[in-house]
Amino acid sequence: MNQVESQNCTLRLVAQDVPEPCPRERCAFWDGDCVIERFGADVRSPDLAAYLLEARERLEQVRELAEAEDAHRQFAHRLGRDV
Repeated sequence: MNQVESQNCTLRLVAQDVPEPCPRERCAFWDGDCVIERFGADVRSPDLAAYLLEARERLEQVRELAEAEDAHRQFAHRLGRDV
């Protein structure tokens, strides 16, 4: 995946034929740069790209849920109602 050149997520493009701007820091596969690209994975196969895209979306959902739960705990703590 070369977001530097295309600025599109190769996974979304190969898996669904839909251009999506690279989400960069919001992507579960981002660690200063694209982890998929860094590993040199060949994601030209629609099946592999779809699998990795689904994994990315699941990881992002978990991260968002964890962030929401953390925000809720912090809010409850400030109210003096630790959960």
